[in-house]
Formats: sequence, C-alpha cells, structure tokens
Amino acid sequence: MSRNTRTTRAVALAALTLMAGGCAKKEAPKPAEAPAQPAPPPPPAPLAVAGVTLGKSVDSAKMVGTPVTAFGVKDTIYASVGTTGVGSNASVGAKWSYVKKDGSLTPVNETSQTITTTGPAAIEFHIAKATPWPKGKYRIEVQLNGAPAGSADFDVQ
Repeated sequence: MSRNTRTTRAVALAALTLMAGGCAKKEAPKPAEAPAQPAPPPPPAPLAVAGVTLGKSVDSAKMVGTPVTAFGVKDTIYASVGTTGVGSNASVGAKWSYVKKDGSLTPVNETSQTITTTGPAAIEFHIAKATPWPKGKYRIEVQLNGAPAGSADFDVQ
C-alpha cells in the first residue's frame, strides 16, 4: 500500500469517527443554579425604654454626663430617658412624685413628649423649683404610650 493510500484511509477513518461522535445523543446542559438570595433583614425592634438616668445636667445629645441620685434643695433635676428600637409618634411621659414616709406618692410634675425615632435615642425631662425642694425621697416614673416603662428613685438632701 502506498503512503498516499494509507494517509487517505487514515483521514477517512478520522472523519468517520468524528461524524459518528457528532451523531451521538448529547446530554442537555444543566440549568445554572440561581445565586442564593440573602435572607431579608429582620423587622426593626419596636420602640422601648432602655433606662432612666438622673443628673444635674445633660449634654447636647440629651445624655446625663455624671449620674447622681442625691440632689440639693435648689438643684434642677434632669432625667435622660434612653430608648431603643423604632417608633413613630410615640408618647414618652415623665411623672415626678414626692414619696411620703408611708410610701404613697404626691405628684410634683407630669409632662410628655411625642417622638419619632429610627434607632437609639435620648429624651430629656427636668424639674426645677423657684423655692427650695422639700427634703426627702422622690421618684420619676416613665411611660411609653401610656404604659409603665421605667422608673428611678432619688433623694433631695
């Protein structure tokens, strides 16, 4: 057999092999997996009172710098009410009372503020008196939308 004949046969055999492979049933491509979607963020926590801090002054962020629970008879008494969560048109109230020896309360002052917040915040309340405060025990009770939400006791000496 001549070299040309062998080459022709080799080429023909290669062509037949390719054609036979091309006729074979091909597996359908697998669909691409969709990328995993991140879980939606949890809903924001509802507005809540985190705490009540008393002091003789507050800063521009309405926070008490030096917390105290004993005041002088001529002091202005500040309360910083810390909140967490999210709320719209929420009512935060402060009820200040004198605590009698028998434990009953005599109202001194009551006020409220309406707030809207999307995260931690501070609300400032204060009481002052032109004449000296009577010495004794006092309490501030904080309400959130009319429900009790925190309190703090203090003394006037």
